[in-house]
Amino acid sequence: MGSEVNYDKIGEELEKQELDAPNGVPPSHVYEQLLTIYLLQNDLTGAKFLWKRIPASTKSATPELALIWEVGQHLWKRDLPGVYSALNQDWSPTVKDMMKALHDNVRQRAIDLVARAYTSISADDFAQLFGANVEEAVLGAKGFGWGYDEPTHMILPSPRVPPPHTPTPSEEQLRRLADYVSFLEN
Repeated sequence: MGSEVNYDKIGEELEKQELDAPNGVPPSHVYEQLLTIYLLQNDLTGAKFLWKRIPASTKSATPELALIWEVGQHLWKRDLPGVYSALNQDWSPTVKDMMKALHDNVRQRAIDLVARAYTSISADDFAQLFGANVEEAVLGAKGFGWGYDEPTHMILPSPRVPPPHTPTPSEEQLRRLADYVSFLEN
């Protein structure tokens, strides 16, 4: 995939469409995409408030909205197996790419969590967090360069090395100012 989709920008445009809609009720595809983007951004509070303000008539006329919200409910409960199960739908073209991105995002957050929080995890537990069967989860773990202990069925994550901290321009300016003040005092 050559170009990265800017979901933040799309979300802002959808919010504007919602605000500018006649009678404050935009077409259902705006709600579907906006709800999905809130989930993708992990803005569960924003998603919940959007769900509450979607008119009941739009919810009943657009069954896919309820399916998207089901994913949100599982995210809210931190029920990753439920999230993967709810994501396993034949989504309409309106949200298909966004839901694939959401699936990948949820999986990546789970991988990052495991890498940070575990020195070892059972293959069964990792498979649930990874949203796959045990064989796929073990292959995925090996693909990340993690170890796998066959006799105990334990995956041994390697912590990710954080990129070196580069000071932001404001931190650099603050350091220079402190040096300057220190120089003037001495």
